[in-house]
Amino acid sequence: MSQVCQSKYAHELTEQEYHLLNQKITYYNLPNQSFACSPIASCPLIDSVQNSVIRQKLYEQYKEVAEQSRIDLFNVYLTSAEEQREEYRKKYEDDSKELSHDRCSSDDKQNFSPLMIQLINECCNKISERIKCIYKFKIESII
Repeated sequence: MSQVCQSKYAHELTEQEYHLLNQKITYYNLPNQSFACSPIASCPLIDSVQNSVIRQKLYEQYKEVAEQSRIDLFNVYLTSAEEQREEYRKKYEDDSKELSHDRCSSDDKQNFSPLMIQLINECCNKISERIKCIYKFKIESII
């Protein structure tokens, strides 16, 4: 029972983290969060170049590298979060199946009554609701 609840907690936490990350990426891709609005848009070293053509070329390269790095970083974050989310989803499903299998088996394993299974499921639902509530607040604070 403890293992199912722990895996539900980890599953829901990674699920909500994934959604929060998506919200953050959406926010950081808004026009008011563009490169020109960021603190790194101003580079004293580039600004110190006297030749305006060279300065503009350097700035454009600098901007391109910064924007591409940001895109690459967001993709790494998403890929990592998605892999972790999938791992914990699978673990929770496996633990839930194992619990159901234990209930149905007739050997010496500890058998759970249907009421106990229902209570475990309710506990998992409460875990899920609490985590969703916390992350709803986090998402609202971003927006």
